Amino acid sequence: MPIKLYHRDYENKDQENEISPVVSSQKMTDKTTLNYLRTHDPNAPYSINTVHLQNPYKPPQRLEGFSTRGNSKIRPVSVKIKYRSRDTTLRSKHRKSGSLIRDFAAGQHSGRDNDKTPRKNESMKQCLKNVEIKAALEQYCANTSLHGLRYVGDSNLTIGERIFWMIAFTLAVLAASYYIWILYRKWVSTPIIISLSPESVALDEFPFPSVTVCNMNNAKKSEAARINAGQDRRKKLLLDDRCSNTEANFSAYDLDESAITWNNMLHFTINVSQSCAEMLHVCQWRGNITDCEKLFNPTLTDEGMCCNFNSVDKKFLFYNAQDWPDLNNTFPFNSIDWNPETGYEGNLHTESLPWRPYGAGQFYGLTLVLDADIAEYYCSSTASVGFKMLLHNPVETPKIAEYAFAITPGEETRIIVTPRISTASKSIISIPLRKRKCFFTSERKLRYYRTYTQRNCVLECEANYTQKNCDCVQYYMPKSSNTPICEKKDDPCAHETRLAMEIKLYDDDGSLGPLNITGTPSCNCYPGCFEINYNVEISQSKLMPNIDMADFFVKKDKEYFSKNMAVVHLFLVESQFTKFVKNELFGFTEFLSSTGGLLGLFMGFSFMSLVEIGYFVILRFWCRIFKNSRTSRTVLHVHPLNTNKNVIYPFVQ
Repeated sequence: MPIKLYHRDYENKDQENEISPVVSSQKMTDKTTLNYLRTHDPNAPYSINTVHLQNPYKPPQRLEGFSTRGNSKIRPVSVKIKYRSRDTTLRSKHRKSGSLIRDFAAGQHSGRDNDKTPRKNESMKQCLKNVEIKAALEQYCANTSLHGLRYVGDSNLTIGERIFWMIAFTLAVLAASYYIWILYRKWVSTPIIISLSPESVALDEFPFPSVTVCNMNNAKKSEAARINAGQDRRKKLLLDDRCSNTEANFSAYDLDESAITWNNMLHFTINVSQSCAEMLHVCQWRGNITDCEKLFNPTLTDEGMCCNFNSVDKKFLFYNAQDWPDLNNTFPFNSIDWNPETGYEGNLHTESLPWRPYGAGQFYGLTLVLDADIAEYYCSSTASVGFKMLLHNPVETPKIAEYAFAITPGEETRIIVTPRISTASKSIISIPLRKRKCFFTSERKLRYYRTYTQRNCVLECEANYTQKNCDCVQYYMPKSSNTPICEKKDDPCAHETRLAMEIKLYDDDGSLGPLNITGTPSCNCYPGCFEINYNVEISQSKLMPNIDMADFFVKKDKEYFSKNMAVVHLFLVESQFTKFVKNELFGFTEFLSSTGGLLGLFMGFSFMSLVEIGYFVILRFWCRIFKNSRTSRTVLHVHPLNTNKNVIYPFVQ
């Protein structure tokens, strides 16, 4: 805008008097203004000679000052300066800044609070525009620790070189991803490994095996002759049922089936079976000759009445011990609630049941002299004479017919016992059962047995399924007091039921529920994660009647001894044993280290590389947005001032 400056000559009073009164008044005003500015505002941010002048023919307007990045303020002054610009020029400039004036005028009348949200959104958009994403990517490529990316982002290389490094980096990422996927599948599919523990198990940490021995004779000849000579048709039927391989003929005895109850069956079995006192002639435990009645208790198995050593009291074996028959069991020693997972307490007495071995060797083992009494054989479960023996866990009910080994009378048998101890790490409890394939005690509850073992689970499942299909259970199976006992006529049904159950013995579809009560034969009987079993090595030698032997071994005479008696020694040959431990094949730490090794091999990736990515993608990005949103910018507001004050601000374009 053209500006013409007027320099007043105050000494030429004649010329000043010739000016019209209006101009004279204006000159007086200019003189006053100049004197004021020179006296009171020598540090004004503008030159007096460059001030934009207002139309002298209009009343002075009030204009608001402006702020700069330096936050300097222009001091208000009252000035009246003559200029020769047109009024249209000022109005044109006023229109150019009209939007700013209208914005401020609207804010004055409607309130500043209503404009906060639009201004904030506009500010954020502006900040987003200011963020140079491309520059950030180039900076990341230039400073990253990943191999190859610095060449991709190097603008000094040719496009061909950059494409080459981009392809190489992509192939490295794909190769690393492929091998990590294989590692992950292996971690998921086979997460369990069974290894040998470096820590040995001492003799006082596990029990001596529970020993169950049965005579193969199902009925004593003397008792069978007494029954056949008598008139009790019920006992005759039971005898035929026990000894005959064919179905018993109830019509031949004209007897109601309901007359045969569980109590009748139990009493008959006790009477026709050889008692433990008759079977056990000598018992030597830990080098001491001990009364056999203090060591052995009668027990009912699938081979009839047998004798058991070192089992826990039945109150620790079953939930409802009163439902199990009382066979005059004696426990002169303290019996504890032991299971393979909890083990023994540290301050427990050494004479507590189940007993623990004192040491290795025959002297600290168990020696038995058994009497087969061959002359009393009426019917046998096999085609031979002798004994069946099974070593098992002290909290299990044995199945003699299928798993026992034979002891021949007239021979001395040495049985070397080796415990197989299985344990598990508590960390594998989070692994699904289908992959872990073992139960912790707290995970699997049985209906009758207090302690879960695989053999207990199988026997209980067989009992439940037999009762479901045949409306009865075998006499040796766990049951409640009001459950009917299967007779000879129910054998085909019981046999088919057992075969159907064996087919799906380890099915883990969960259809059984927690207590094995179901209509399907799915047992879900995986081994316990903590279990103990016993392996045996057997050697035998012939007893000769003409060889001298201890007198307390001999029963009746040496001829009877060499034909009917069996000497058995059970002992351990080592003082410490190795246990098997189920553990994680790949824990999270192993998987993480293997993954990091693959990423480092192919890409040079490390944890700090991940931190770099997070920094450039998240932290640096938002920090720049926040910084730009807080940066001060030039703001110009123009609004009318109070007309009562004669103050004029310079209007800056």
